[in-house]
Amino acid sequence: MGDTVSTLLFQPPTPTKLKEEKVIWLKTERGSRIPAFFIEYSVERGIGGAKSLTKDQLGRTKPKGITMLYSHANAEDLGSIYPWCKFLSKMLQVNLLAYDYTGYGMAFDQGPPTEDDCYADIDAAYKFLRYNLRIPAHSIVLYGRSLGSGPSCYLAAGTASKKREDSKDGPVGGLVLHAPFLSVYRIVVDTGCTVYGDKFPNIDYAPMIQSPVLLIHGTHDQIVPFRHSEQFYEALQPESKAAPLFIEGMSHNNVHSVVRPLFVQRLGEYLDDHVRPKGKVSMRKLSSKDLNATLPQSTPKAIYTA
Repeated sequence: MGDTVSTLLFQPPTPTKLKEEKVIWLKTERGSRIPAFFIEYSVERGIGGAKSLTKDQLGRTKPKGITMLYSHANAEDLGSIYPWCKFLSKMLQVNLLAYDYTGYGMAFDQGPPTEDDCYADIDAAYKFLRYNLRIPAHSIVLYGRSLGSGPSCYLAAGTASKKREDSKDGPVGGLVLHAPFLSVYRIVVDTGCTVYGDKFPNIDYAPMIQSPVLLIHGTHDQIVPFRHSEQFYEALQPESKAAPLFIEGMSHNNVHSVVRPLFVQRLGEYLDDHVRPKGKVSMRKLSSKDLNATLPQSTPKAIYTA
């Protein structure tokens, strides 16, 4: 049954091309070799920009500010998400590391993807940030979209349990969950509890998370019902609840494209309010040219936070 669920759950797309110089290879504890890319946000002569770094360049730099660890959705890979990640890096003024799951993208030959592999994959990406680049846990924000909410919740709960041996250990600085699910089985039927064979029991991790959590979900999501975010929000500890962004009328895959200005604005406010050091509010200038370049004419019925 478990193998059948994995086969239905994981849907790797045909690998998308990505320039080799943008790729960093990571080795997981389960033996997989997975690709990643690192985008650095920097300001030169008063102008901010986002640029992907090679492994050699990373060895000569010390990333500053917030770094986002991005876990993509199903049917995506690094090549398909690169433009969006570069956009986020520039507009939010953050560094960004994205990685592919075992069996996805250029890691298509590493075996079929599994839940345990996804956990090992994000562990490898996180350790690269913490121990290779020496980025403190409080400066790392996890971003999980749909399928990516699984490894992101797992890691957020895991870092919450770590002892603060120094100021760089402890919970991650934040967790952004975009169209997350309570667990895989619960997408199909409300089991009421985590049953044997279920995958990615995010709801079980929710009470353990000690980082501020931003939930983003469309109310007309036909893949992951909106109630999943509502119930996840209620399961969080009070101190971990950031005001969510729930968008009336939006479905699973078009939230960020239809309401891009508000989407980026809310993410920026979340980072300023909960993650950036006090007194170091970002100087975000949301260019209408950048934000609306691919903005459709249709708009949602209503937009609200709760």
